[in-house]
Amino acid sequence: MQVRIEDVSPVEKKLIVEVPWATVNDKISEMYRKLSKSVQLKGFRKGKVPLSVLQRMYSKHIKSDVTEQLVREGFVAAASEHELDAVSEPRLERLGEIENGQPFSFEAIIEVKGQIEPKDYDGMPLTRRPLAVTEEEIDQVVEKMRQEHVELLPIEGRDVTARTDVITISLKGTIGEQEVEQPQMHVDLSAPDREPLPGMVQALLGLPLNVEDHKLEITLPEDFQESSVAGQKASFSISIRDARAKHLPDIDDDFAKDVDRGETVAELRQSVRGDIEKQKQTQIDRELRDAALEELVNRNQIPVAPALVERGLDFQLQRLQSMFGQLGPDSLGALPPDVRERMRPRAIDEIRGQLLLEALAEKESIEVGDADVEQYINEIAKMRDESPARVRAELARDGRLESVANQLRQDKVLELLVSRAIVTEREPAPEGSEAAPGSAGTAESAESTEPGAP
Repeated sequence: MQVRIEDVSPVEKKLIVEVPWATVNDKISEMYRKLSKSVQLKGFRKGKVPLSVLQRMYSKHIKSDVTEQLVREGFVAAASEHELDAVSEPRLERLGEIENGQPFSFEAIIEVKGQIEPKDYDGMPLTRRPLAVTEEEIDQVVEKMRQEHVELLPIEGRDVTARTDVITISLKGTIGEQEVEQPQMHVDLSAPDREPLPGMVQALLGLPLNVEDHKLEITLPEDFQESSVAGQKASFSISIRDARAKHLPDIDDDFAKDVDRGETVAELRQSVRGDIEKQKQTQIDRELRDAALEELVNRNQIPVAPALVERGLDFQLQRLQSMFGQLGPDSLGALPPDVRERMRPRAIDEIRGQLLLEALAEKESIEVGDADVEQYINEIAKMRDESPARVRAELARDGRLESVANQLRQDKVLELLVSRAIVTEREPAPEGSEAAPGSAGTAESAESTEPGAP
């Protein structure tokens, strides 16, 4: 078998395959031998049908099977002999016919990754936003902790509901023409954004704590999420079954001890600051790696095989449809008809980035060992409060161990790019302004670190 390769484009090869008649004839003869052992024809004993009869009856079928086999073997031979990194099934352009005494030939186009030589990736200019935590941010976290430690205490000193209360009511009535009955419903009067129906919290304020069969009417807004009752009147008879006042703890040293964040409020706030800094640093590092990949792609506009682009688009579209599907079947209609084409430029750059990272890993001899995968598994297990063995078994069952190793390898490449970059620290750009190249949404000015500083 002779295989010739011609370049069609950096990501397409033309295969020209010729198979000598002797090889073709051997395959035809072998198929007839197998056929003669299994075929049964009237007037002939099994295995004794003359070859001339088989040729007359099955020649077309045999030639079709041999053609398919020769094409398949030709693809395998071409990929092996010429080390083609194919990314798609070959596309036949010319298919010869089997003729006695003549070599068989065919031509096909095959898409490949192509030769990728990443360039200009040392000393890339990148920007990152500074790590800063404000007192307001600490206040918000401490207040959230305080809200999580709220106590519901019996109400003393008043006999009507107030904004600080959580009440349990029984409810019976109608919404539009629909009958509704709830023997027990909890309503937090301090959280109108979570009220069962718009306006219900306001209507329940100031009621006697022991009220029975109180008549309550609410007109639902025209833009109510349940369109079947939007704009209609809700009429209920309600009784308060229980009422408790929300008591928030004071933010003092005792509170710091209760939440196990130190002995004093100062230590509590310092602990919270550390948590926020850790979260922000993780995000900043992620933004910097993303910016490094974006800059790498901008500097290396390598061609991408169409088959890889279509597969990438398929994946992105499935992800998008899954996300919209979770919002309800009607939301799928919100996808514009040209969404696939609008996603194409981004898909091309995403695949371009993956190919460049893979090529860089080879060029820089970056590898991921068993120890790296084990460390990742241990971190996931710790976050989930599960055993590492269980996490590993889950990844193995889902066939994700290889993808984990690939992702860890890419992370190492991105860390290398950042370590070799010239990183400038800048304040975030005002919303709506254009970011500088290589920045993850950062604006002009400020302090530069030494080349190679992460």
